Amino acid sequence: MTVARGMWVWVREDAPPDPAEVAAIAERERVEEAFVSVPWSGPSADTHRIVAALRGRGVRVSALGGDPAWTTGGDAVAWMERATAAFLFEGVHLDIEPWGRRDWSGREAELLRGLERTVRDVAARTSLPVDVDLVPWLAEAHPRQFADIAQRADAVTLMAYRDRAADILSTSAAARSALGGLGRSYRIGVETGPIAEPEPTARQTFADDGRAVLERELAEVAAALAADARCTGVALHDLAGCRVLGP
Repeated sequence: MTVARGMWVWVREDAPPDPAEVAAIAERERVEEAFVSVPWSGPSADTHRIVAALRGRGVRVSALGGDPAWTTGGDAVAWMERATAAFLFEGVHLDIEPWGRRDWSGREAELLRGLERTVRDVAARTSLPVDVDLVPWLAEAHPRQFADIAQRADAVTLMAYRDRAADILSTSAAARSALGGLGRSYRIGVETGPIAEPEPTARQTFADDGRAVLERELAEVAAALAADARCTGVALHDLAGCRVLGP
């Protein structure tokens, strides 16, 4: 398993990153696929430049989009159709995260059913592979809904945001087992930027550890999962964190 395969690239419309820098960071991090965020209105000139720079380094690029409100209505489908109309991308990466909504508590099952419908509807309207971000603890807290959502996607990125291999593996164990039973491939996502909530930053991110620790712990994760054919690699969240990660 490659130690680093994917990277989230969030593109702020008011301050887009330099395309050449994006491509250079992707090459340094050994990124094979970048998830590049696409505005609601569709690919901008900045989107085109970033995608071109990444492809120039041999990086596969997927359209990244998501909003916690996309568990109802057709917004995700409308966004996806605009995002992919220009044939820029080789996949669709959904980062919707309804568990971050203020009304999550008490509506968990309803919102997860909505997420399942959203992933289903997006997948039904595109021929591109669809990847969805899921937090691993859903497999234990809401196993049926976790399985239903995963089955609607082509692959899952498990946001196992911990900074030690043992914790990354333990926190993702139930989810990895469930995905194996479903025959779904997955990546392990880790965080490189600062996090303040809901737990202390030091446990969830490599931001305070630096690159050497990141590489050491991801190598251990890679070794532990080398025999798992369903595991396609690791994803780094995100470009901004990787840009400033210490030695």
